[in-house]
Parts: sequence; C-alpha cells; structure tokens
Amino acid sequence: MKQDIVEQARARLATLAQLRTTVLPAYLAPIPCNRTLQIWFDQAGIPRLKANAAAKRGGGPCFWSVSHVEKFFRSRVLPGRLTVQPIASAKGSSR
Repeated sequence: MKQDIVEQARARLATLAQLRTTVLPAYLAPIPCNRTLQIWFDQAGIPRLKANAAAKRGGGPCFWSVSHVEKFFRSRVLPGRLTVQPIASAKGSSR
C-alpha cells in the first residue's frame, strides 16, 4: 500500500535542470537552452517560486510549477512525437 502512494506521488515544483531531465524529454528533442525555456515560461505565465523570495540578492534556485509546464507543452506540441519516415523510391511504382 505504501508503494502505491509513492508511485502516485508527483512533483509539484522543479528547477529547470530537473525539468530538462524528467519532463521535457517527453515533449521536445532537442531541448532548448535554459534561457529560451525561461522566456517561454514567463510569456506563458507559468508560476515560479524562489527558495527565499525575501533575499536581497538571488534568493536561491527558481522552481517552476510542473503541472503548468506539462499543460503548456501539451497545448503546443503535436501528440506522439512525430518521426521522419523514409519515402519509398518512385522507381518501383507504376503510377
């Protein structure tokens, strides 16, 4: 029973590095640079949190909402990650 709970647990917040290794490979290949991802997420209004928002400088790593990131890519990426299929040569066809 405890194992079922652990398997159903999902991350709510993740850094860009964590998103690049866990969530983004399911939607993109190759994965864009961190700056591009940050711009996309800011334009989409994806919530982000700082570890210490009251800090005068920095405030630690920035965490993004995983559910919002997944929703963002589901709404903008074609399902099934299309792969390139080789085209059969026209020599064998009689059309």
